[in-house]
Amino acid sequence: MKSSNTNYLKTFKRSLTAVAISTVIGMSSASAEDVRGVVSLTQGTAEGITVKAVNLETGTTRRISLSDDGSYRLAKLPSGPYEVTVSKGNTVLALEKVRVSLGKNTITNFEVAAPDSDVEVIQVVASTVATVDLTSSDSGLTIGEADIDVMPIARNITAVALLAPGVVKGDTTFGNAASFGGSSVAENICYINGMEVTNTRNGLGCGQLPFDFYKEFQVKTGGYSARYGRATGGAINATAKSGTNKWEFGARATYTPDSWRSDNEQMSRANGGTGTGYRNDAINKQTDKEITLSVGGPIIEDTLFFYAMVNPKDSTRTYGWQPSFWNHYLADNQVRDRESQDDVFWGATVDWDISENHRLSYFGYSNKTESIETIYAYDDVLTAQRGDEIGANKRLRGGETHSISYTGYITDDLIISALYGTIDADYETSPTETICPQVNDARSPAPAVLATGCGQGGTFGENTDSNTQYSFDIEYAFGDHTITAGYELQERDTTRISKPSGGHSYTYYTLGAGASIQGLNGVLFTNNSDTPQEYVRDRIFSGGGGFTSDIEAYFIEDKWEATEDLTLSIGFRVDSFENYGVTGNTLTQFTTDVAPRLGLSWDPTGNGESKIFATAGQYYLPIANNTIFRAASGVDDRTTHYTFTGINSADGTPIGAAPVNGSEANSQVVNSTPQPPTKDTFQAAEAEPFSKVEYIIGYEGMLDDEYSVLVKGTYRFVETALDDYCGAYANAYCMMLNPGSDASIYLDADGDGFRDNSTLTTFDNDTTIQLPEGINKYYGLETTIRYQGEKLNWSANWTWSHSYGNFEGAVKSDNGQQDAGLTTDFDFPALMDGAYGNLPNDRRHVFKFYGSYEVMEDLVLGWNSTLSSGRPRGIQGGSYWSTDGDLYGSYGDTYYITQDDGSLDYFPRGSNGTTSWTFNVDLSANYSFEVNDIDMLLTLDIYNVLDNDAATTVVDNYEGIGWAAGGRNQFYGAAKTWQTPRFATLGLEVSF
Repeated sequence: MKSSNTNYLKTFKRSLTAVAISTVIGMSSASAEDVRGVVSLTQGTAEGITVKAVNLETGTTRRISLSDDGSYRLAKLPSGPYEVTVSKGNTVLALEKVRVSLGKNTITNFEVAAPDSDVEVIQVVASTVATVDLTSSDSGLTIGEADIDVMPIARNITAVALLAPGVVKGDTTFGNAASFGGSSVAENICYINGMEVTNTRNGLGCGQLPFDFYKEFQVKTGGYSARYGRATGGAINATAKSGTNKWEFGARATYTPDSWRSDNEQMSRANGGTGTGYRNDAINKQTDKEITLSVGGPIIEDTLFFYAMVNPKDSTRTYGWQPSFWNHYLADNQVRDRESQDDVFWGATVDWDISENHRLSYFGYSNKTESIETIYAYDDVLTAQRGDEIGANKRLRGGETHSISYTGYITDDLIISALYGTIDADYETSPTETICPQVNDARSPAPAVLATGCGQGGTFGENTDSNTQYSFDIEYAFGDHTITAGYELQERDTTRISKPSGGHSYTYYTLGAGASIQGLNGVLFTNNSDTPQEYVRDRIFSGGGGFTSDIEAYFIEDKWEATEDLTLSIGFRVDSFENYGVTGNTLTQFTTDVAPRLGLSWDPTGNGESKIFATAGQYYLPIANNTIFRAASGVDDRTTHYTFTGINSADGTPIGAAPVNGSEANSQVVNSTPQPPTKDTFQAAEAEPFSKVEYIIGYEGMLDDEYSVLVKGTYRFVETALDDYCGAYANAYCMMLNPGSDASIYLDADGDGFRDNSTLTTFDNDTTIQLPEGINKYYGLETTIRYQGEKLNWSANWTWSHSYGNFEGAVKSDNGQQDAGLTTDFDFPALMDGAYGNLPNDRRHVFKFYGSYEVMEDLVLGWNSTLSSGRPRGIQGGSYWSTDGDLYGSYGDTYYITQDDGSLDYFPRGSNGTTSWTFNVDLSANYSFEVNDIDMLLTLDIYNVLDNDAATTVVDNYEGIGWAAGGRNQFYGAAKTWQTPRFATLGLEVSF
């Protein structure tokens, strides 16, 4: 890149840090992993000039020789404050202090005079730190602990992600997860210190650390480079704290008492708010207490550092619960008290600067938790009255993570890095008794005495994950190009066994006069009487074992500084996904097309204060291990329908049970068999992996020294949908295909999992399978204004977006299904008839406003507020205009309703308006003081200050439980969840 004194001086005129000769320039802040720029010479030559960066906290040092064209690049620096000096021999020509953060480059330019002889005096003419990173074209948010600590941000990684434009909170069914740019909550990826810590079981959530262990966050909402893959939503990249040359000790205690929670609990009822209770927040209680102890410092000054933390927590929680999959048809019938038993986090980092050119780092933590959940009958939802104890669960969650990483600066232009890491996680829930079956009563009208079991029911079995990761990157810079290439490998192993408590799961129903039960191949049973008929379903879901996935990736990327004002990013990535069932046979195998990742950043004025940026890329999502569990772990999933003459009051089991259609085989629906399939009989030969294409264009610029603005437009769409089809033309265990395309598969008539012959059978989509193409599109326009003053800092953004199509993505919010890649979408053509419309994560307008104000030197107030339009609503039924097994199988929500006169009404997705707008305001106060020369910080965070209580999800299932045509769900229109009532957290921090 050619140097330009003219452009440099334009930038300098607007710089906040211009200084005179012999003055050390004050600290400035930027977001970067590289420190780079141009040294312009007013006299002398570049020969013998070096640029050096020294970390002011650790002494970590990197130095390079200045290029002939005056440019320099100090790459892959650990984050922290640095002193950058330009020297010739013993003469310091210029000096600048900068902060290297996560995600963007720190552009630091100098104008110096190079004397002919060594003179130990600073010869600075001018220097500046650019306010806009002109070399980056990706989108998102970078924020550090100093910013977060002065705002009321809930202490979890999702709360940080929600600060970014285009990110909305997902349904609580999936836990505390976020949707990026209209994608489902199971399409994101998370890194901490280079380790991927995504939940690889189903893509929901990330490994969680105590908030005090994090140092910085980078939230990538789009346009990320070829280095990042395995995600079609967003990427969260975080770093943990590390030790420095200064010994530091810290302690923090937080307390969130239930007594400080608002009593503004909400309740929903059947029949439009006049019937029996459905959900009641009055039963909910929660108290959280935790202590964090930390220590960091040098083992060997300037060379070897460590940081360690322990975080014991105590949490008690009470909540109402409905354990059945049919929770949108059934009221809560359990009260659960959960209490932590062994909840102590530990984490550590060790950094060894072997020399200026070699660094070795360790990162590890354990977030294992154990809790006991005591379960009670829920006697009356309306009055929040609990009944007798019926059982208990022991819950094991979390695990251990360890990684070792190496960075080597082989030459000024060649850098290599490598990482090895392991993750072990536990998801096991063990009931104290496994004798009593699950029992639910969904008869309508409800009988005077509901059928109940003798215990909590549910499932049990081993449930663990492990993930071994390897990565290797090489980076080489020459001329105006920086080439990065890398390889990644992950070995994801899962053991999951699921057995029903008591061997059965019973649900009692009422089938209306003339109504039918749909089977896999048409009508299974019809009530030909003139009166409603009661029956019971027994679903037995049992099986599992050990299975694995191998994930590989190759990428290459060129950062090309084409001109002084234009940077191009040209990257390509190839991923390989292979999954193996419990027998060790391959279930699915995909190698992606070469995925382009293109970007540009252009400074239209040449003064370094604005840029126009654009990106285009394709992104692929691997098959989650939960897909293997459902498809190839030996799970036997069958539901048998019985009439009955009575119900055993002792355990809720049916008396006089008789198959509704003569024999169990004729009264049964088999959704999976215990014989795992193989790739030949499960994956269509034409199938390609799930992928999205994304285009972004935007503008970022400084309005003046305090105000900046960013405007960005995003368009995303699913290029290739991948899901399972379970209709008449699939083998007994469904078929993985691209909806809307022809599919070729080997037949397996005997159901042994292996192909019967060597001939592929091709099914024409238009005449046999009859599935629509998978459509998922997102348009978004973001506008952000930021203000950064001496005492006041804030960010305000508005996102207009539209997310629509006929399927949400990897999971399904409509019914809370977490089976990534195996939801009921596309199982049968009937389930997609009417599926096109506004998708669950569509929030047409979202306004976010957050910031902080320094009232006085020791007191800082913060706020975080969000105003969002509502979630789309629908009317879902269990009716369809055909009983043809080619079109409609034995399950799944449809978009048709049978009226009382037998006619059908059609309600496509999102045709019932939206939920109400939600408005949330959080406030915080931070007061710092000293006691005996020890720094103290008192914090108070109040969430949902206005105690707003709008419903966030509502029951949209209109027809009765079990997809019974003509039935009515008494809880249609009832709220399932609301905004979290007001609560507060008090904190005290001590550091010395």
